[in-house]
Amino acid sequence: MFNNQQIIDLPKHSEIQLNPLADKALLHVQLNWLAFYIPFCAVLFAVCYFNEAFANKAQTYLLIGVPILILLSMLYNAVSIKLQGFALRNHDIAFKKGVIWQQITILPLARVQHMEIHQGPIERKLKLASLKLFSAGGVSADLQISGLTHEQCKNIRQFVQNYRQDDTPAQVELANE
Repeated sequence: MFNNQQIIDLPKHSEIQLNPLADKALLHVQLNWLAFYIPFCAVLFAVCYFNEAFANKAQTYLLIGVPILILLSMLYNAVSIKLQGFALRNHDIAFKKGVIWQQITILPLARVQHMEIHQGPIERKLKLASLKLFSAGGVSADLQISGLTHEQCKNIRQFVQNYRQDDTPAQVELANE
């Protein structure tokens, strides 16, 4: 006879113990934003230099607004990195992100089809990497964790590969830094 019992005590994802991102993750994000703000400020300077009427009208706003915008984005990045975290458990991997709208993504390890470790030039210099996990049917990554050390990415990739090969729960062992 078919029996379908109601579940009373559901596990809570808020109880997951999250690991923080690497120490240099904030520096990586700030350098990426700096790569945006330098050309942005150069364009504003060029417009003001060649268009004196615009410069006279916008000078006060630009001198106050641009530094405030840069400081606010740096503060936002610092808070964002502090709130991000990941957890590797026996059967899944979780990643939390967001400042205003917080999101936690939990991907069962049994659903992972393939993984990529990505390092841009800034990440390579800082010895950081991004890990992308893909499940079946999607074109883009189902889970992307930026701000990990390259060593952490390799350890997580090896753990997931061992999980898939064994088809049995493995013990979580990551190298501590």
